[in-house]
Amino acid sequence: MNWKARLAARLPLDDDVLEELAQHAASTYAAARADGLPAADAIARVDAQIEAWLANPALLRRRGRRAPAVTPPSGSGGRLTSIPQDVRYALRLLGREPVYAALVVATMALGIAATTTIGSVAYGVLLKPLPWADAPRLVRLYETRQGSTRRFNPMMTNAAFLAWRESPSATLDAIEAWSGRRAVIGSDEQPERVQTAAVTAGLLDVVGARPLLGRLFLPQDAETGRPRVVVLSYGFWQERFGGAADVVGRTLRVGGTPHTIVGVTPASFMFPDRATRAWTPFIVVPMVSKTSPAQSIQLFQALGRLRPGVTPEQAAAEGSARGRTVPSRGPVVMAVFGSDGAVEVSAIPMLQALTRDVRPAIGILFVAVLLLLATATANAASLQLARASVRRRELAIRAALGAGRGRLVRQTLVENLLLGLLGGAAGLALAALMHRALPALLPADFPRVDDLVFDWRIQAFAILVSILAGLGCGLLPALHAARGSVVPALVEDSLAPVGGGMRTGTARARAFIMAAQVAIASVLLVGALLLVRSFTAMTHANLGYDGTNVLSARLILADRLFSEERRVQIVQDILGRISGMGVTRAAAATALPFTGGEMLSSFPVKKRDGSTVQVQSGSRQVTAGYFAALGQRVVEGREFTAADATTGGRVAIVNREFSRRYLDGRALGWTLPGADNTTVAIVGVVEDTARNSVGDAAQPDVYFPMAQRPLYASDIHLVVRTADDPARIVPALRAVVRQAAPAAPLESIMTMEDRVSESLAKPRLYAVLLGTFALFALAIAGVGLFGVLSYSVAQRAREIGVRSALGAQVRDIVALVVRQSMAIAITGLAIGLLTSLWLTSALQRYLYGVAPRDAASFAAVAFVLLAVAAIASVVPARRAARVDPVRVLRS
Repeated sequence: MNWKARLAARLPLDDDVLEELAQHAASTYAAARADGLPAADAIARVDAQIEAWLANPALLRRRGRRAPAVTPPSGSGGRLTSIPQDVRYALRLLGREPVYAALVVATMALGIAATTTIGSVAYGVLLKPLPWADAPRLVRLYETRQGSTRRFNPMMTNAAFLAWRESPSATLDAIEAWSGRRAVIGSDEQPERVQTAAVTAGLLDVVGARPLLGRLFLPQDAETGRPRVVVLSYGFWQERFGGAADVVGRTLRVGGTPHTIVGVTPASFMFPDRATRAWTPFIVVPMVSKTSPAQSIQLFQALGRLRPGVTPEQAAAEGSARGRTVPSRGPVVMAVFGSDGAVEVSAIPMLQALTRDVRPAIGILFVAVLLLLATATANAASLQLARASVRRRELAIRAALGAGRGRLVRQTLVENLLLGLLGGAAGLALAALMHRALPALLPADFPRVDDLVFDWRIQAFAILVSILAGLGCGLLPALHAARGSVVPALVEDSLAPVGGGMRTGTARARAFIMAAQVAIASVLLVGALLLVRSFTAMTHANLGYDGTNVLSARLILADRLFSEERRVQIVQDILGRISGMGVTRAAAATALPFTGGEMLSSFPVKKRDGSTVQVQSGSRQVTAGYFAALGQRVVEGREFTAADATTGGRVAIVNREFSRRYLDGRALGWTLPGADNTTVAIVGVVEDTARNSVGDAAQPDVYFPMAQRPLYASDIHLVVRTADDPARIVPALRAVVRQAAPAAPLESIMTMEDRVSESLAKPRLYAVLLGTFALFALAIAGVGLFGVLSYSVAQRAREIGVRSALGAQVRDIVALVVRQSMAIAITGLAIGLLTSLWLTSALQRYLYGVAPRDAASFAAVAFVLLAVAAIASVVPARRAARVDPVRVLRS
C-alpha cells in the first residue's frame, strides 16, 4: 500500500516528514499483521495512528507547512537568560537520578583528583621557578672525560674549575662551587650531625642570598690561616639558639673545629636544598701547590651564571676548551673517571639538573593519568549517550514546543558541565587530601618535595580539567541531541528496529568509546605490568650477600677529634663489647652496599700474560669477619683474620668483577702494587655486591684489612648479625658507642633489608602509581563494556525476540552477545597493544630484568582484557537468552 500518498491526503506536511511517517505506518501495519490481525484491521490500526498524529499540534508546529507561528516560552529566547533555567533543570534531573549522578561524579572525581595530584607534582618539581636570583641564567657545570666509565654522580674538578675561573669568561659572569657535607655540630657531650654546605665566597651572593642578621662570606674568609666562620640557616638558628638576636659573634663547633657565627639567612632562603642547615667557606685548591709537586684533585659541585644572550651550549663549549688546556693528571684522573681522555664540560640549567633523574618518570605518570582521565570521561560520555537515548522522546517534545537545536545542545552541555564541576569539586577535595600525604609517599631523595604546593594555580588547573572533562563527556550527547529528529522520537518506542543492532549512530559511538577505553586500559596495563615485574625482579635480585637479620649503623669519627690510630682502637673496642652481647657476628667497614662512600683508586697491575693494565676500582677497608657478618660469600681463598694484623705481609681480597676484568678470572695468589714499593697478596675472591641500587652493574672492588693500614675514613659502618630480630640490640649498641666514644654520633641505624627497600622507593612508587591507574582504567573499561552490552540487549529486545521466534537457540543468542563484546574488546586490544609497542621504549631506563617489549607481559595483558570482556558479557548474554519472544512481539 502507498502509505505516503494515504498520509499526504490527510496531513499537510513536508515530503521528508511524510517519508518518515510512511515508514512508521508501514512498520505499524507489519506489526499488526504479525499479531495475526486481518489486513482490514491492520489498516484500521494505522488509521488510528494517523488520527493521533492529526491531534498532535506539536508535530505540526515543528515540521508542517501550514503550522502557525508559535512564540517561544518566556525565558527561552535569550541565551544568557536561559542558562540559569538550564542549570536548575539539570539539577532537577540529577536529583531524580541520584545513583546515576553519583556514579558519574565519583568516576570523574577520581580521574580529576589523580590528574590534579600528578599535575601539582609536575608543577612543583619541574615547572615552579627556583627561589634564587637570576635562576633562569644559572647552570650546573659537569665535567667528564671522553671514554669515561664514571662510578659517581657527575661533578667538577679543581683543575678545570680554576682554568675557567682564573681568567675572564666570555660566556659566564660568575662561576662558583660548593660541596655538600654531613658535619658534626655542637659540643662533645651533645654532638649533632646535620647537613651543611661548603661554598665559595661569592656563591651565596650569586643565588641572591641576603643576610637576616650579620653578613655573608667575604673573599678573605676562605684564605688559609683565617679564623673559621659559619653562616646559619633560619631554621637552625631558631632550633639551636631560640632565635637569639645576639647569635652573631658566638662560637659553634663544626666538625670539631670552632667557627665564629657571622650571619643568619632569611627563612625563605635555601641552597642547595632546604635540608642544608649551615654554610662554611670552601677553598678550591690548585692541582699542584707551590710547596709540593704532588697532584691533588678535588671533586665538587659547580654552577655558573650565564651572560645575557648566552646559551648553555656556548658555555659548555668554552668550559671544554679551557679544561683541555690543563695538563694530564694520569692515575688520579683514571681513578675518578676511568679514562684520561679529553675534557668534556656540560652546562645544564639548574632546574633541569635538579630534576633530571625524575623528569622522565613524572612525564610518564602525567601521560598515564591523562589517559586515565580520558577513560573516566569516556565512560561518563558512554553513560550520557545511553541516557540521551532514553531521553530521546523528552528532547523531541522540547523541540516540538519551540526549543531550537542550539538550545537543546546547550542544555545537554550544561548538564554535563555541571557533572564535570561536581566531579571537579569532589576531585579537588580528594586531591587536597592526597597532597597532604605526598611528602610521606614520595621517597626521601625525591627532589623539591618542599616546593610542592596546593595553591590557586593547582586549583585553577583542577577547575580547568573539570570543565574540559565535563565538555568532553557531553560533546557526543550534545551532537546526538542536535541530530535528533522529532518525528521518529514522537512515534517510536524505545526499542531498536528489527535488525538494527549496533548499526545506529549512537550504538556505534558507544562501541567506539568502549574500544578506546579498552585500548587505553591495555596501554596502562602493559606499562604497569612491566614496572611491577621489574620491581619484583629487583626485590629477588642476587645482591651478593645475605642481609637477613643484619643491622647496620654509621659511626662518625670526625677527623679533628680522632686520630687514625684512635679510630681503629674505638672500632675494635666497640666490636669487642658487642660480640659479648649474644650477637652472631660483628664487623666494620668504610662502606657498605647502598650507603655510598667508597674510595676510588687507580693503579697499574701486571697480568699473568706479562702485560700491564691500568686498574680502576673501588677501595674499602674492613675488619676481620666482615664478609661473614654481611653474608658476602667468599668464592675463592679465605677471609681476613685477626692474624693478618700481626703477620706483617700485606693482603687484599678482590671481588669477582675485579678478577674477571683485570686478572682473567685467576686472581687468587696474584699480587697488587702497594705503598713504598711493597706488594699486596690477593688471598681471596668474594661475590660482587650491589652498589647504590639493585640495577647497578658490577664494578671492580678491592678490600683491605683495617688493621694493616691507616683508617682514612671518618664514617665507619658497623655490621651486626643476629640470630633473630636485630632491632633488639639497638639500645645496647647505642650504649656501647656512648661509652667508647661519647663525641661520636651514631646514625642511620637500620637493617640491610631496610636499606635495600629504601633504594627501591622510586621503583616501588612508579609501579604502585601506574598499577593503580591501570587497575582503575581496567575497572572502568569492564563496567563500561558491561553497560554497553546491557543497553544493547535492552535496545535489541525486539530483534532478539524475532530471532527466537524464528528458531534461534539459547546458545545462538548468547553467542550473538558475546561476539559483540569480543569484537569491541579485540579491536581496542589490538589498537592498545600496537600503541604499547611504541610507548614502552620510554620505560627502558626504569626496567630491570625485563625487556620493554616483553612478550609474556603483552600476552598476559591480552588474556586479562579478553577475560574481563568475557565476564562483562555473561550477564547481558544471560539476559538476552531469557527474552520471551511472545511478550516482545506483543509489545
